[in-house]
Amino acid sequence: MEDNLSVRYICEEYNLRIYAALSKKVLQEMITIHNTTPHATIAFGRTLNAALLLASSSIKPHSNDTLSINIRCSGPLKEIVVQVDGKGNVRGFVGNPTVDVELQSDTLNISKALGAGVITVTRDLGLREPYKSVSPIIYGDIARDIAYYLLESEQIPSALLLAVNCNKEGAITRSGGILIQTFPSTPRQVIDVIESKLQSGFSLDKKLEEEKLIKDIIEELIGKEIKELGSLPIQHRCRCTKELLATILESVETQELEDMIQKDHGAHITCGFCRKEYVFTEEELQKIVVKKEKVH
Repeated sequence: MEDNLSVRYICEEYNLRIYAALSKKVLQEMITIHNTTPHATIAFGRTLNAALLLASSSIKPHSNDTLSINIRCSGPLKEIVVQVDGKGNVRGFVGNPTVDVELQSDTLNISKALGAGVITVTRDLGLREPYKSVSPIIYGDIARDIAYYLLESEQIPSALLLAVNCNKEGAITRSGGILIQTFPSTPRQVIDVIESKLQSGFSLDKKLEEEKLIKDIIEELIGKEIKELGSLPIQHRCRCTKELLATILESVETQELEDMIQKDHGAHITCGFCRKEYVFTEEELQKIVVKKEKVH
């Protein structure tokens, strides 16, 4: 079975754009880094797949362009961030990876874990300013809320299917997604057929469990053959560097930097995305202080 891949398709007869993502191994690597419990794992995985699909549909393949989804919520999950670039690199984190300790629930309830909040989608296409759009969490269902965002913010009617499953040990067994978008000339009856199948219980999770190819799953859903336009391998890769973190430290108040030097004799900074730790010595922090003083 395919894995760690995003694919673009078109159905010429029905005028449909279709995007697919398979991310089982990538998601497993990410949740291992962040040590997530089931609610965080599933919500994180769904957001990852949604980000992969939106990136495939809106940023240039093999480019440095990026797309990010940031979910800020009042529920115990607190926040989910996923960033994808045009080269298939992904990274992300969950605000509260051990959320199940607070929920104390044996049954999955992502809506309760999220609560109220907003979804911010940011596209950085290398222009002067990134393009941001914000949409509310209405359903507490990441697939439905992203589909709502696409309709309201992008004016694109879409069907979005997200599937993430893990076993009792927390290992990922399935992870993927399908995004179907219409053109203005897409026949209304085609949309009705797809909606009818989805409402009658068509399950991406079950299809992936049967180890069907993603192309076959899509053709079964829309009832027509589709043509592949291109694919892109995906991998977990963070963009953090010590130089980047040094730049961030330059924005810290001088007194706080002085405290790090005098009291802590250095600083240990952990990247929120990949959990890699960077060590800054007293001398390195002092150089940052001197640089700040020269600027001011």
